[in-house]
Amino acid sequence: MKVISHVVALSNNSVIGVDNNLPWNLKTDLLHFKEYTTNKIIIMGRKTYESIGKPLPNRVNYVVSTTIDQIEGAFVFKSTQDAIDDAIDYCEKENKKEIVIIGGGFLFKDTLPVTNKLVLTKVDCDIAGDVFYPDIDFSEWQELSSERFSKDSNNDYDFIVSTYERVT
Repeated sequence: MKVISHVVALSNNSVIGVDNNLPWNLKTDLLHFKEYTTNKIIIMGRKTYESIGKPLPNRVNYVVSTTIDQIEGAFVFKSTQDAIDDAIDYCEKENKKEIVIIGGGFLFKDTLPVTNKLVLTKVDCDIAGDVFYPDIDFSEWQELSSERFSKDSNNDYDFIVSTYERVT
């Protein structure tokens, strides 16, 4: 079975975005995101793609959109299931081990049933936003690792990066 993971930063009140942007500046977490996703397949929704503005380098970029037909440097799919199925086939052909869902809110909710790994950056704040991460039943997950980072000149808030695997 392939690893299908979510990589996401969320506030205490589960906010992941506001006005199609991240609601904070966490340079350390952005570096973690880059290192974690490099050389992997990433799947994102159209709004997440538009907020980034281009396919991310050194990754295989998949975009789920019903309104965009083609993006140079990315594969576009009309449904989440089509993107997941194609990504699994791609993994088999290219000997890749992980598919990473990077947002947004709809895609996280839509893929949660097939996700078997979570890489959550828990940002220590309650913040206003318009995109939320779905509620997680943590009784279905086991924490594998956790690393704490403190607010500093590069990071607006304290945060913890935790990795979980599905156990049920």
